[in-house]
Amino acid sequence: MLDPTDLDGVRAVLRAVDPGDQARRGRLAPIGLQQIVISSNALLELPAVAAAALRGPRTVVVMDRTPMRRGAIDLKPHVARMLTEHLSVELAVIGVNRPEIHGDEHDLAEVRVAVDGAGCVVALGSGTITDLCKEATRLAGSPPLIVVQTAASVNAFSDDMAVLVRSGTKRTTASRWADVLLIDLQILADAPRPMTLAGFGDLMAVWTAPADWYLASQLGMDPMYHPAPVAMLREPARALLDSAAGLAAGDLSAIDRLARVLTLSGFTMGVSGTTAPLSGTEHMISHVIDMEAMQQDRPAVLHGAQVAAAVVLAAAAWRFLLDELDVGDTDLDGAFPTESAMEHVVRTAFAAIDPTGRVGGECWSDYRKKLERWHAARAHLEAFIRTWPIHRAALAEMTKPPREIVAALRAAAAPARFSELDPPIASEVVRWAALHCHLYRNRFGLADLLFFLGHWDARLIDRLLEAARSAGGGL
Repeated sequence: MLDPTDLDGVRAVLRAVDPGDQARRGRLAPIGLQQIVISSNALLELPAVAAAALRGPRTVVVMDRTPMRRGAIDLKPHVARMLTEHLSVELAVIGVNRPEIHGDEHDLAEVRVAVDGAGCVVALGSGTITDLCKEATRLAGSPPLIVVQTAASVNAFSDDMAVLVRSGTKRTTASRWADVLLIDLQILADAPRPMTLAGFGDLMAVWTAPADWYLASQLGMDPMYHPAPVAMLREPARALLDSAAGLAAGDLSAIDRLARVLTLSGFTMGVSGTTAPLSGTEHMISHVIDMEAMQQDRPAVLHGAQVAAAVVLAAAAWRFLLDELDVGDTDLDGAFPTESAMEHVVRTAFAAIDPTGRVGGECWSDYRKKLERWHAARAHLEAFIRTWPIHRAALAEMTKPPREIVAALRAAAAPARFSELDPPIASEVVRWAALHCHLYRNRFGLADLLFFLGHWDARLIDRLLEAARSAGGGL
């Protein structure tokens, strides 16, 4: 497995598969991180790293109110004391007057004020805090950013993107890389076990999302597809499945492996310039569930745990395409609905959670771009249908059946059903989110293809949920 702390080695591997030529670089972007430390005592490196990075008098430590521990130590005050011994430190606690931070416009504005004029910023906390710091520091001229990862829960720590909420809708935007990433394994081990299992669950998307990305490229919907990032993650992800039982037991070596694979997965998205290598139909379903939760003021489920349950459902959808659907029996004329028809579909779908139309309007503004590309891609669809056996074989290699996904989640003692999440997701919300997941953003995936071919409807969602249930997942 590639060692993510050996950044020069990782860069050399990527150059070998994406060399470019003398006139230009290859298609993949460079990794912007300058240093990664993964060890059982990585936190001890923080004062020296911050002092070396400092470009002004103030070091700002950004965190939320969630208490965190490292063994018997209260982590956040401990970090503040460590840094104060060497530097002039300001603490910025985000969301003090709000029950939960979502990464929305209010949260971003608060972080922007906190980091303004900082000589160095330390992000201490969740993936949401990290994303807010990435974007706020980018807007502030990119002062040095050090990320102290506090859980092996997501891969947001090692990419250059930010998942933020705009007009009640989750959006992934290009942002910036952190300069230094510190991953203290003892901190990860002392994080709540559900967060570790959420990180494992988030990585289950490696068995569905790359297929969405390949599909989009073959249908002329995404020119950014590159096989190297997918290949870079495949073997580490397979090896991680062998660590599932160790995660259930809280074994430090299993947590180490999970942290390294999560870090590599962040690289794949950063160098690709898109989250598509690990964000497909399963993430569409999860994001739309989150949007419903925000509108209803319902507590959010841990991202990776919810994604894992959605991966089981997406895996069932892939089996439907690969094993049951005759793509040659396609009504091509019916596969390209009009803009007016789809605007009505999108706005009506999201009026169910936001009668004001704000969410529906935001979703339509993004979806219409996808629809325009789809209308221009008819020749790609026709070629895809003609060469379906080739694509079917490629897609089968990229995906796993639902039963194998569930087996891995059960081995890690991670939830596989939506009803097992905390809090549980109601069956009607799951059905609504799955049915409408393809309508909220510009990204093209399996749900889009099946919708345009006339199959992604309430009846199919029920079939897929039943297939997921039979495999041990689903509702």
